[in-house]
Amino acid sequence: MRPFLSILCFVYGYVFSFAQGEVPITNYSVNNNGQVQLSIQGQAGKYYVLHADHSPSFNWAVSMTMGVNGTMVISEPAGAYPQANYTITEHDVSSPDDYDGDGIDDITEFNNMPTDAPINYASAIDFVDGSTSIPDPETFMALATVQNVGWAPFLDGQLYVKFGILDRDTPNPKVYFINSNTYIIHANFWNGIGASVTGDDASGEIVFNPNTINTNGVIGSYSFNFSFGDAYDFEATQRTYELLVANMPFLQNNMNHFIGQADENNHLNNYADDFEGSRIEVALESDVFAEINYIPFHEAEGYGFFKHMTDPEETPGSRDIVLYDALPNSLPRVGGIITSVVQTPLSHVNLRAIQDNVPNAYIADPLSIDSISNLLGNYIYYKVENETFQIREASLDEVNAWYEALRPTEPQIPLRDLSKTEILSLDSIEFEMSSAFGAKCSNVATMRNFGFPEGTIPYGFGIPFYYYDEFMQFNNFYEEAQVMIDNPTFQTDINFRVERLKDFRRDIKDAPMPQWMLDNLQEMHEDFPVGTAVRCRSSTNNEDLPGFSGAGLYTSKTQHLDEGHISKSIKQVYASMWNFRAYEERDFYRVDHFMAAMGVLCHPNFQEEKSNGVGISIDPIYETEGTFYLNTQVGEFLITNPDPNSVPEEILLYENPAPGAPGYLVLILSNLVSPGELVMDQIYLDQMREYLSTIHDEFEVLYDVVGAEGFGMDIEYKVTAQDQLAIKQARPWVSFWADITGDYDLGAEALVEPQSSSSLGNNELVKVKIANNGLNNMSDFDIELVVDGVSVETMSVTQTIEPFNNGDFQFTIPQDFSNVGDYNIKAIVSHVDDEYANNDTLNVVLSKVHAFDGDLSIGNLTVVCNDEVQIDAVIKNRGETTITDVSIQVVVNGMVSELIDATVDIPFEEQGTVQINIDNNLTEFTNNIVLNLLSINSQADGDLTNNSVSANTNLDSSYDIITLQINPDNYPQETSWEVFDEGSGELIASGALTNGQVYTQDICLDYGSCFSLYVYDSWGDGICCGYGIGNFLVMNSSGETIVFNDGEFDYETLEVFCPNGEGCDISAEVTVTATSSPFTNDGAITINTSSGLSPFIYSIDGGQTYEETNSFSGLAQGSYNISVIGATGDCSFEEVVFVDACSLVSVEIIATNASSVVSTNGSIEINPTSGVGPYLYSIDGGQNFVSNNVFPNLPVGTYNVIVQDEANICLYEEGVPIEVEASLVEEMISHGIMIYPNPTKNDFIIEIESFSALIEDINIEVYDNLGRTINKSSVTKNGNGKTQVSLADSVPGTYFVKCFNRGFEKHFKVVKL
Repeated sequence: MRPFLSILCFVYGYVFSFAQGEVPITNYSVNNNGQVQLSIQGQAGKYYVLHADHSPSFNWAVSMTMGVNGTMVISEPAGAYPQANYTITEHDVSSPDDYDGDGIDDITEFNNMPTDAPINYASAIDFVDGSTSIPDPETFMALATVQNVGWAPFLDGQLYVKFGILDRDTPNPKVYFINSNTYIIHANFWNGIGASVTGDDASGEIVFNPNTINTNGVIGSYSFNFSFGDAYDFEATQRTYELLVANMPFLQNNMNHFIGQADENNHLNNYADDFEGSRIEVALESDVFAEINYIPFHEAEGYGFFKHMTDPEETPGSRDIVLYDALPNSLPRVGGIITSVVQTPLSHVNLRAIQDNVPNAYIADPLSIDSISNLLGNYIYYKVENETFQIREASLDEVNAWYEALRPTEPQIPLRDLSKTEILSLDSIEFEMSSAFGAKCSNVATMRNFGFPEGTIPYGFGIPFYYYDEFMQFNNFYEEAQVMIDNPTFQTDINFRVERLKDFRRDIKDAPMPQWMLDNLQEMHEDFPVGTAVRCRSSTNNEDLPGFSGAGLYTSKTQHLDEGHISKSIKQVYASMWNFRAYEERDFYRVDHFMAAMGVLCHPNFQEEKSNGVGISIDPIYETEGTFYLNTQVGEFLITNPDPNSVPEEILLYENPAPGAPGYLVLILSNLVSPGELVMDQIYLDQMREYLSTIHDEFEVLYDVVGAEGFGMDIEYKVTAQDQLAIKQARPWVSFWADITGDYDLGAEALVEPQSSSSLGNNELVKVKIANNGLNNMSDFDIELVVDGVSVETMSVTQTIEPFNNGDFQFTIPQDFSNVGDYNIKAIVSHVDDEYANNDTLNVVLSKVHAFDGDLSIGNLTVVCNDEVQIDAVIKNRGETTITDVSIQVVVNGMVSELIDATVDIPFEEQGTVQINIDNNLTEFTNNIVLNLLSINSQADGDLTNNSVSANTNLDSSYDIITLQINPDNYPQETSWEVFDEGSGELIASGALTNGQVYTQDICLDYGSCFSLYVYDSWGDGICCGYGIGNFLVMNSSGETIVFNDGEFDYETLEVFCPNGEGCDISAEVTVTATSSPFTNDGAITINTSSGLSPFIYSIDGGQTYEETNSFSGLAQGSYNISVIGATGDCSFEEVVFVDACSLVSVEIIATNASSVVSTNGSIEINPTSGVGPYLYSIDGGQNFVSNNVFPNLPVGTYNVIVQDEANICLYEEGVPIEVEASLVEEMISHGIMIYPNPTKNDFIIEIESFSALIEDINIEVYDNLGRTINKSSVTKNGNGKTQVSLADSVPGTYFVKCFNRGFEKHFKVVKL
């Protein structure tokens, strides 16, 4: 290796001399993927080569990056080394070097990838043969194949690319990636390109594993293996790995080294230690194919209705636990989440779960798990834990109790200050005015006083709540909303609620505004510079409330230059108060809908922004200390709901970096900029550090939460087209509010003293901890102590507890807890202003216990083979001292059979088990077995009443012997076996062969169960037939063969058997869906198994054909013979079912419209004209059925009518709208307005043909194309039905006419010539 070193030194010295030398590294960090992030100050027109010292004798370039002006990040495809291992050299694009010395310059080779490569000595080859680099996943896919080869069974069914490296151990290694669709074996490739191979060609394969989730969170991994899965020493493996990854620049530290099972022992015994601490992860075949079936994303628990969301457009309810097969684009509050597709920790689905603290997990193929699929359409309890999940059926009472406990106990009344009646500039709005303008508006206004450079915080105006309130009253919308909310169908039918709210929003957008409001809005609009598009942003008083953040619920709009009067955008913002998600969230948190108010923040719209992002003045994602979290996207790509193909940049910004220390940590680079380039350049990162620090510190004081754990400010920022960092919003981080339960809230948190023990006496003083969970100081409150249902003392406390703090308070009356037993302690805190009662009461069981107290019981009692009784002695520790040893006397039929001394470890209130085997003093029929606990820790038990337990049993047993017989091949030491209980997964027995004799083993099993027998061969060639003729079999106790295997397998084989054929009994529930009519084939059958041995196969034609799916659709009316067969084939399930045809195919529905949106005089009458009665009727989507077919007193809305027949076979569904009955006057007016002449030179006339029908005046307003009012008039109800309007003072062009009164509104265009 010494000549190789001298050559490298010469080459590197030469490169430094003409390539401008080494470039200083200004920042070193490691991203989430484990890749190095090296910051430099780059230049356009340069390129940069990153060199790595892989070992003292192996230095190689690992990446090449094109230069940009400013801060750059240089990385490489593999895991990070320490900074000392790296060197970066700078080179001219106009005069490029030739790193690999192959006569072709770096830039040419860089541009010609994949057939060429700048850091690979291999010559370019045609792509039909292969490539010398793989720059992206698409190239890998083009080269890859799926070919099963007998010499490498681990490649079967895998997608892989073959590779070969010539001269690997020389200074000039040549790496080739083989087009594996052209060449099946390496030798043919070498011949195809005319290469001469001498010695080891370091050949192998690179396999793509698309479903692997790497420890760094990257989905999809690559594994390289040497041919046959061989194990090489570390030096050879390292060279191969580094040469491969250097020429696969798209990798994200997600390639490992695979070793086949045949050579695993060679690796483990000879090489494994050398790989420890390296950056090469080794994957052994015995481990690599283990499936990932479960990933907990947010550990929590919840209750709800279990629903499979097959329609991505369907909106789930807040009490639904949803199962998705594809991640939805948006998600409202739900009760829990299961996805059958892999998420990421930062997916919006998981962030929603974190925000609402609901369980969320990925479960592979969940509907194939009976315990899940059988619960669909039922109320369930669902809990996500670290290693597993729990799911079970729940009662409606449990569900209701759960959600009532989550909701605030009192209505939340948001502050609404209507005293501010004018539109104000942001510079005139103060922080305390949030109750009049909304927090978004007042916070932006407040930041304009933080001393930031001009333009950092936008200028603009705030429209107060007063305008929203006046607008709503002007159009009688509060009354309409009340009628809507009071409608029982609105409350019970989520689909009705969605549509009715949509109609209400449309009403708001189309409604007129008072003229004074239009004039004031126009005046504000004209105060912006000409040509300015104005961003109108929602700013409500029902955001950032305790326990209710309101983030993302409301809509903001941009008023573009060609959209006329700005009232259009303002009304769109007002309408968003009634967005479905907004309504649902307010309803859940008991926020008063009618005290909710909408302000509007208006500022210039940011156009052609270079980047946008979200910054948080803490790190809530990775929970690092002293950092700010930044998530930045290029241009106008959304951060909150990004395009699936766009990756945002994630950075942790150090709050107070030490001099010379890294200022930031790059977690993820964006894929929308050049490789190595930052979206947020260094200058913006430095500004952001200053801005976020100021924003955090200032608002911490303003919100009066200095030092509160978890407080952070969440900002939205832009880098404008003018290269200015602008901040457009600041609000407290969402999870901070989620933990606050009310503005005023005290909670009884814990019993401080005394604690359960053996030393409790008759003079104990009780001390409790009271916490302030609200936002205001709390004092002058009472705490009541109740012991065993009796109120013993109430103390009044004058002490003040500040927000986010707690205090311990001791009662003064001593309590007697001297008698052994349980005491029910209740502490109740009360305050007149407390807004959340769910945490006011603390219930604790306090126990006076013995020092030593073991409670003995009998667990499992089983009669096994040879008339032996196995019994589990269960000891529950009810004493204060941990039990470490026990002495148990066994008495059988009145005779002491045995004395058991056992070592255990059982802490207080936990239990342990001692298994006892009894084989003497037993009789064939009734046996009385008594267990006596004689001592604990060699001490007398303090309570003798629970030390003795007995049980009776005969010797009837389902256990018996099976015999495993293995006839080995010529290498018996390679063979081993295991037997598992199929039901419990318990390992029953195992063993291994040591010699070439026939191997026989008797095993005691429960004949009523089923078992899995695994036989292994460590060489991977089975026990037949290459090196001897081997096989194995299993016989029952009668000598009958129940399993036979001919020994032909590779590394392992599995045989499943049930000794008496009964342990696999199948139970199933068959669900039948009728056809919609006698003439359609849309019936369905679903078969859900609840017991038996999976996997199952299913048939509906009596076993003529079987399918793996349990659902059958597209069925005609008729009889079907159901058959289900389990894994062993020994057990089956059969049932005959009938698919009925629905004859309820036509219904006559008479709908009577309501007289107005605030009236409840609509009705629906339903008359079936087919089918068999009696019928049940619903107008809320089936939530409630009644026998009456007439539904009176209905307000407007689209009602989901369902009719169900007597046999519960047929459902008829139809959406029936109740609308506002158009009045004759409105019809006559709207169809009888004439405008003439049109076009006109000056004046025009508006005439109402049926003016005699007018019951009120019609207002006339004329606007220009900028939305400015230029003329007004009216047609009076007592006049002649016409009016003349002049355009004499207006320039030629198009003008807009609005005719309106309280009953209607119409718009027209007039052209002046």
